[in-house]
Amino acid sequence: MAIQHASLFLLCPFVSVVASISVLRVSTTYGEIEGLTMPSYPSVSTQFKSVSKFLGVPFAAPPIGTLRLKPPQPPNSWEPNIRQTKTHGNICWQDTTFEFIFNPYGRNYTVSEDCLYLDVYTPNISLSLPVMVYIHGGGYGSGAATGYPSEVLALQGVVVVVIQYRLGPFGFLTTGDSAAPGNFGMLDQVEALKWVKDNIDNFGGNANKVTIFGESAGGSSVTLHLLSPLSDGLFHQVIAESGVDVSPWATQSVSFGVGFAKELAQKLNCPTENHEEMVGCIRKKDAVDVQRASTSSNYRLVDYLQWAPVVDKNFLHDTPQNLRKKGSFKKAPLMISFNSNEAGIILGGMANSLKLMDSVEQGVNSSFFYTFLSRLAHARNLGYSEKTADVIADALKFMYTPWPDNNDRYALRNQLVNVISDYFYFAPSHEVADIHSRYASVYMYEFAHDTKVTIGAPWMGVVHLDNVPFDFGIPLSPDGFRYDAADRNVSLFIMAVYVNFARTGDPTPQPVNGVTWSGYNSSHRAYLRVDPNPKMASTFYPLRMAFWNHYHPKLVQLKFEPRIVVTFTANGERQFVPFDQVFP
Repeated sequence: MAIQHASLFLLCPFVSVVASISVLRVSTTYGEIEGLTMPSYPSVSTQFKSVSKFLGVPFAAPPIGTLRLKPPQPPNSWEPNIRQTKTHGNICWQDTTFEFIFNPYGRNYTVSEDCLYLDVYTPNISLSLPVMVYIHGGGYGSGAATGYPSEVLALQGVVVVVIQYRLGPFGFLTTGDSAAPGNFGMLDQVEALKWVKDNIDNFGGNANKVTIFGESAGGSSVTLHLLSPLSDGLFHQVIAESGVDVSPWATQSVSFGVGFAKELAQKLNCPTENHEEMVGCIRKKDAVDVQRASTSSNYRLVDYLQWAPVVDKNFLHDTPQNLRKKGSFKKAPLMISFNSNEAGIILGGMANSLKLMDSVEQGVNSSFFYTFLSRLAHARNLGYSEKTADVIADALKFMYTPWPDNNDRYALRNQLVNVISDYFYFAPSHEVADIHSRYASVYMYEFAHDTKVTIGAPWMGVVHLDNVPFDFGIPLSPDGFRYDAADRNVSLFIMAVYVNFARTGDPTPQPVNGVTWSGYNSSHRAYLRVDPNPKMASTFYPLRMAFWNHYHPKLVQLKFEPRIVVTFTANGERQFVPFDQVFP
């Protein structure tokens, strides 16, 4: 039940009139909350004229004190009081170096462990609309709901929920045993989805029509929910942008996680031999000290993220690769996307991680190019031999050398961007699409719109994160004054196909802008290329995808037997001696 009362007033700098804002109450399982009903944006034309938003709604108890590094618990009821939900909740502890990503609009915020809040945007609480739940990215170490204002998306006819979850060591520290199994951030996401199932009907949403979507670590998260038994029945469609469950960084091995946990404990002067004592000690430390100590001196941006989900036999029973091979995942309609030049923004950081300190701004020379590929092959953490790494390095050099322009600095740089983009994003996306499409509908798209509003340099192209504002209609909002007409049209197109997908499982049950989106399967790899004139295409760089998904796995499995030389003893008996001993 909702109660509308008392008018407030807002003078919007983009509107020449004073617009009325009303407060609105809605019931939840924990008590009533009061949010705001905002007037519609003049640049948005839909059947809905306003959006009600409820910000900072608690979906779990504050994970502080003895609840640190524990699964989330339900929040306490606040009845008979009415909880005010008119401002964003605290954001989770993280490295504020990335504030420009999670807080692009300069909003005030407080960093705290008490951060398990979500935001709800609804155009009409009396209807039963499709629900879209957004899980933010940020490498499992940064991000917040503040970065995703969803009024414009909600006006397209959906209820939007933006959730938060514990990050970094608070969300993903693991000891590989019962002391701290890990995946606390993933369990937070499950708890938020349970809240949606139990409460969203009161906000005008249909709990039986929930689409989860996310970008980067949010993309890998939503597809990991496809693999988790804990998420069964909590959603019905999935949109994964710039990341999927088999991406090399989507999960990490338990042994790596335990190593990072022990390194953190040592920095905090905590014991490391007994895991229960180690975790008990970490629980007592100030959050600011835990966050400050959480950056590993041993971490390199190659395969794994420092803090990430693990196989814990609870949220995740096996590796994503094994679960995919066994068909152990939810057969839900799936949309997968990636940006044309994902790794343009990552190349410089990865080069530094491989101890190549030269700038890439003016291209790279052939020495830098070949050294990068060699160090990439040898630095990866898959446990294969040096000889195997040599073979992989040679294969990478042959595959990605820009023949015949193998001395062109810009062509060489572009190929390094392609190597990382293929390995981190494009090939895993196709691997998942190939497998998933055997069981359920799959739609794939490339975000190829070269917007001028980007976090990348001009040479980088359409990089990681460039697509996100378009999902939420930011180009049509008061925050979108830097965007142009082409940007607004692309945003309207993406929102239209997303809302269709959330409503029906098909992004174009009727053509949108003259486009009918064909489904993807392993024999007809159709994908949509999204720019100001979206169009269907097929077989995205098939040779490069085949290299990573078919040839590279065989190279990884190569075993080299020691070379043996037959010699004779003084008595004339044959003996077999390693080659290196005879010819050192």
